[in-house]
Amino acid sequence: MVAQQKVGSCPNCGEVGDGPYCASCGQDNRRARLESRAVLSDAFQNLVGWDSALGRTLAGLVRSPGPMAVDYVEGRRRRYVNPARFALLSLALWLLFTKVMGIDPLEASGMRVSSEGGGADSSEFVSEIRTFLGSYLNVLLYLALPLRAFLLRLFFRSSGRNLAECLVLVLYLAGFGYLIGFLFTPLVAQGHSWCTLARNLLVLSWSIWASRHFFGRSWWSTAWRLLIVTFLHLVGTVLFFGAISVPVALWKLS
Repeated sequence: MVAQQKVGSCPNCGEVGDGPYCASCGQDNRRARLESRAVLSDAFQNLVGWDSALGRTLAGLVRSPGPMAVDYVEGRRRRYVNPARFALLSLALWLLFTKVMGIDPLEASGMRVSSEGGGADSSEFVSEIRTFLGSYLNVLLYLALPLRAFLLRLFFRSSGRNLAECLVLVLYLAGFGYLIGFLFTPLVAQGHSWCTLARNLLVLSWSIWASRHFFGRSWWSTAWRLLIVTFLHLVGTVLFFGAISVPVALWKLS
């Protein structure tokens, strides 16, 4: 049985009040002493419960990603996981799982860095590039996301959304894409190379759906803009990766 206490002031923030939850910080002050069952139950609810911020974020991304991003932009933020944190943790989880499953992270992300047709020097140079990209892929992929937000702002400028608001949508959809990649990883590990294409098509479709609601455009208007944005972002990401990795590889070989 859970021990109850009547709180005169919140132990967390000091706010005076007699309710079971603090009116200032929201802490649950019903328990006089911690119990193992309560600790585990709270941890589970806070992590994956559908009433938790993570649960509402995941449900929103599956059922209505555009309106969920609008919710966050318009100030209803406490109910969702911070988009920057969500994208970063999803990316880390996906890349960690690919390594556990014995998959090259570069291959899993759809990138090919090959020295076919080159000599020994070329092979060594490409090897240095692959090593660098493999070591810092999480950081580089994350740093490339603001470019997509900038492109969305450019192609949907008539919507009135600013760069920060576009970045919220990009981060949520990127996090969703990394989680989809996590689910597809076991199939990729079994040699099903089509999974990478399937993941990209699914994420693109979800992006069009979300952007249609977020920017208030028609399906056709949203689709052709998203296709151009996706292509330009891909090119920009490749150039960004090259601008960082090539000088590093040259420096290591010099």
